Amino acid sequence: MHPKIGQVYTRSRNGKAEVVRVVAIADEWVEFRYLHGPERAMRLGIGRCKAKNFASAGWKPTEEREDYSHLDGATRFDTFQVLDTHGKPILRCSAKRAAFYLRKKLAREVSSGVLQFNDPQIEERIRTMSVEGFTEFFLEVKNDRCVSCGATSDLTRHHVLPKRHKKNVPQPWRSCLSNVLFVCGACHRKYEETPEPEVVPTADWQAYVRAWRDHFFNVLQPKCVPAGWDIISVKNLEALSSAECGARNAE
Repeated sequence: MHPKIGQVYTRSRNGKAEVVRVVAIADEWVEFRYLHGPERAMRLGIGRCKAKNFASAGWKPTEEREDYSHLDGATRFDTFQVLDTHGKPILRCSAKRAAFYLRKKLAREVSSGVLQFNDPQIEERIRTMSVEGFTEFFLEVKNDRCVSCGATSDLTRHHVLPKRHKKNVPQPWRSCLSNVLFVCGACHRKYEETPEPEVVPTADWQAYVRAWRDHFFNVLQPKCVPAGWDIISVKNLEALSSAECGARNAE
């Protein structure tokens, strides 16, 4: 990509969008003026980089607008609706998970953004892990708004059980957590300004993670949590434990 004078470009840096307009290109250098970005960038006002490095630095063309706040926050990746072998919608998955299903030939893409399982065994395994079956939570779009206030911009991925504390949950139970919720920047700052609870790890890992869930709810009182969400998403813990034991015995 060759930058053009007058064109507006954007990139994401640590969850904050930077938006610039290219104002000059000379002697292999691109000079641009900041239209939107972190306080430091806006104070600088202008910046520059070598033309050959412009694209690799992450700059991409964008349309000119009066407000660019909708670009702030975590990148929201596409999600895919997944059908069972009979064509009934049963869950929604991330683009990464969809790529895994396609690569392993566990599913095929039947239309844009829609996959269908090829083998009933994979859907049966997922069904087994949830005693309640495929509830409405499985089909929810979970990355489109702040779960606290409903804002649709400046979203961040919030770990209900902080990543640094996840090690306190033994395997295989870590894999059964639905630990990430989307929170806007303002709500996230409110949460971070609140002292952390004094939660001591114990043998009762379920009580431990639910204490963090309760702290999150007490601080932000979320109004837009995806229907059916709980921090422990796998309900059939006995099946997960049996699967883990089977895998170990096969090694």
